[in-house]
Amino acid sequence: MGRRPEPGEIARRLATDLDAPTSVRSLSREDMERGGAQNLSEALGDLPGMTVINTGRSFIGGIDSASRGEGLYAAYRGLNAEYNLSMINGVSVAQGLPYSRGVQLNLLPPDAFQTVVVHKTGRADLDGDFIGAALDFQTPGPTDLSRSPWTAVTVGGRVETRARDYGESGLGETIRVEHGRRFGAAGQFGLYLAAAHEDRSFVNSELAGVMAAQNDRGWAYGVSGSAAGGAPDAENPQEGLVQTSLNVGVSSGRSRLQNYALALDWRAAPGLDLRLNATHAQARTEQNSTFSQVVSGAQSWIDDGSGVYRLSVRDLSTRVWYETNPDNVSLSTLSLKADAVSGRWRLTPYLFASRGESARPDHLEASAWINQNDGYNVGRTPRAFGGVTVQYRDGLPVPQWPQSVFDDLNQAGSVLVARRAGQRTEQFSEQMRYGGGFDLSFTPMQGPWRNLRIGAKLGRSDRDLTDRNWTNAFFGDIYQTAGLTWEALGIAKGTYAEVFPGLYDWSIPRIDHDRLEALFEANRTTESFDTCGALYVNNLNCNSQSGREIVQAVYVMATHATGAWETQFGLRQERARIVNRFWVLPDASEGETPGDWAANRSRYDMLLPSLNLSYRPNDRGVWRAAAWRSYSRPAFMQLGGGVRTETLDGVTTVTRGNPDLKSADAWNLDLSHQTWLPGGGALSLSAYAKQIDHYLYESGSSLDVGVVPDEAAVRVVMPRNGGRGDTRGLEMEWFQPLGDPFDLGGQASLDLNLSRQWSRVDLGQILGRSQPMLNAPEWLGNAELAYAQGRAAAYLSLNYTGAYLSAYDVLKAEGDWDNLWVRSVARLDARARWRFDERTRLDVIVTNLTGAYSYWAHVGRDGAALSDVVDSGRRVVVSLRSVF
Repeated sequence: MGRRPEPGEIARRLATDLDAPTSVRSLSREDMERGGAQNLSEALGDLPGMTVINTGRSFIGGIDSASRGEGLYAAYRGLNAEYNLSMINGVSVAQGLPYSRGVQLNLLPPDAFQTVVVHKTGRADLDGDFIGAALDFQTPGPTDLSRSPWTAVTVGGRVETRARDYGESGLGETIRVEHGRRFGAAGQFGLYLAAAHEDRSFVNSELAGVMAAQNDRGWAYGVSGSAAGGAPDAENPQEGLVQTSLNVGVSSGRSRLQNYALALDWRAAPGLDLRLNATHAQARTEQNSTFSQVVSGAQSWIDDGSGVYRLSVRDLSTRVWYETNPDNVSLSTLSLKADAVSGRWRLTPYLFASRGESARPDHLEASAWINQNDGYNVGRTPRAFGGVTVQYRDGLPVPQWPQSVFDDLNQAGSVLVARRAGQRTEQFSEQMRYGGGFDLSFTPMQGPWRNLRIGAKLGRSDRDLTDRNWTNAFFGDIYQTAGLTWEALGIAKGTYAEVFPGLYDWSIPRIDHDRLEALFEANRTTESFDTCGALYVNNLNCNSQSGREIVQAVYVMATHATGAWETQFGLRQERARIVNRFWVLPDASEGETPGDWAANRSRYDMLLPSLNLSYRPNDRGVWRAAAWRSYSRPAFMQLGGGVRTETLDGVTTVTRGNPDLKSADAWNLDLSHQTWLPGGGALSLSAYAKQIDHYLYESGSSLDVGVVPDEAAVRVVMPRNGGRGDTRGLEMEWFQPLGDPFDLGGQASLDLNLSRQWSRVDLGQILGRSQPMLNAPEWLGNAELAYAQGRAAAYLSLNYTGAYLSAYDVLKAEGDWDNLWVRSVARLDARARWRFDERTRLDVIVTNLTGAYSYWAHVGRDGAALSDVVDSGRRVVVSLRSVF
């Protein structure tokens, strides 16, 4: 516990990976402490082939989650987060997200784990429902008797510079306490305890151009070949796009994280060990976003006399929109394992349980408009305009609004008329997973067969999802008063002087959230409850779903070794049974009627062979090859999802889940070579290929995944499998000690990794026959330069994530050009460490030294006309750790 991480630690970790029986990549606690990661998702970004994702499409998504300025998920080797298997101490964790099998990792701090092991290849003793990677997050355990007892305390403080730009403190703190000891006459009992608390506040800037394009039809072509306003170049429909509506805002919030771990082990008798592990992590985030909005009115294209038709926007509606993005997530695991050894036999029975929660408990929205019209505000109109609303500089929109629009925005609290007394959404999702199993192994005394194993596992998971909504009446109608503003109602108190410092300089109101919430509660009525219609029973249940999943698995494994060759054979049989219960909402075209509960069933039976081959010509290197079969089951929402029937213009549309969805099935190949280099360096080279049938992607709550059917008297809209997908890649890691280039008696080293990925998938005629997979950048890279001398050490690291496709068909436009792409990001971080003695050290971390935007997404791969941009500034963290 008192060792300081230095270049030698990397060499020890590389030696562990090289000695592993299959292809793995370990990330030690020392590795994670050297980087600038603030959560486990970001720490995984230091690994080759791993993409850190800071947004998603679950309860939170889009620019709102990106504006937190932190990583949320991790995708591996061209496959999204739901294709990974996440474990804590070997327990497959519950997936609390409502619409995805992915696991949100931002609630897990890196220093809570002793080691993260990334299993690159499948094995028969691992769950078979992963195609990306199996990630095992391992917590520390009791130490040996010679170092018992021990206690470690870590305290830290942080500041976020973007919050300072807005005049806020941006401060946060961390405290972590750990204790380990052995006791008993012979030290047969071991105990490890850990508790941590983290508090983070943030105020970040966001330009939400994509949101404006989606929600307000805030896009058009600046010039056209006709008065209809179509694309000027039919072969390149993203050319000539302009933003017509715009959202620019401030996102502020606070995250409070708690993390606990317990490990108990008991050497009950010679050859019999018992171990109990328990973990609990939770993150409670309050996030409030305030947007200045300018929404375009009617559009026309006018001939300029040369046959070119130029866009003219008739009027502009100035608004302020406020929404909250609360996020309550938790993840708990419990495992009890026995290890009994008798001669050449080893029996390991185990029990496990895990619970995951993802909730958006009180999402609140409100707005104020210049053209608010209700029973008491009558005849209010937008600001007159004519022409193109923006020009572009450095790829970002520069507003061309008249002064009256800027005046509205600068005085929004006292000029714009308050609209509704709030809209509130409550969403809850949780999963409970539990079960047990055993592993039995036999080691022959002699011969080429080194190990024979069999095992079985039975698991069950139960999940619940609830989503309900309330919409209040207009303020003017409630109070029978015209001209009510947010300042008059006490909702707006003061302003941020600049809405987006350094880019847009008008002011924006500061919102008193407690006052707005109080007004919402005071004016909520029975008529406000409107999740799906007017009937209480439908509003209560229409977006509710529960599910049960039972998975049975048996496996056999055998390891054969001859000379320098070692082969691991495996075969796993996995059977899953899923039952979903959901609400059926009848057609309301002739009047709303009560719905009722219904259920459907899905089953998956998979035979999963695996082969892992190793060749060790000497003790300095290993060649590996692996082939295995794996799969990924669809998310519960895609299988269940409820049933809704609507008739419009004589066409009846049935929207429902699809219990007949196939699992995404994959054949996987992996080749790798690891070797020590002269001078203490190490080199690792990998190549992989995955062929996936029945591809599925996470699309949030939307059920129109896949090809939408042709028009007919009755249309059925439901999730559908895609066609075949392929992902391939090359990875390189190089570690090299550099000696003492400064001749100061220290030691320098370079740690470098680089990944090149290719992915393609058939999504059908509508979305495209050859599209990249989601969250799969072509290039990924990390470089760390380290120097240690005496008690001091310094690290400079560069993380590069290439551009990648984030969402399909975001504008619902004709063709497959309107996908959402995230621009490449290069982040430079620095860390300095001072060791007072063998037990106490001080660390200072500065992330994003260059101040680059943390997120920039745009519609179309080659254009930035419709962009979402987040500026979260820099982060400085100071921590002190001491072991007693």
